[in-house]
Amino acid sequence: MHEQLKSKLAQLKQTLGDIQELDAESRELLQQLDRDIQLALEGGTPDAGVSHRLEQQAVEFDSQYPSASAVIRDIIDVLGKMGI
Repeated sequence: MHEQLKSKLAQLKQTLGDIQELDAESRELLQQLDRDIQLALEGGTPDAGVSHRLEQQAVEFDSQYPSASAVIRDIIDVLGKMGI
């Protein structure tokens, strides 16, 4: 599962790197989510709201950035399988 999560996180970073007009609030939220996911990969316990925040970001991205939204939903799925 960890490798799958790492792969999806790398895919999200690549997808987001292609988005030039991403607002500062979204970037900050995604950076916090990245830190939470990295903590999970290191065996720590991320903030309990990480899945909820990921879902919120996926909904916000649905219309403008569907590929990023899809990757975020994949990350939610992997985290769920990991019990997070």
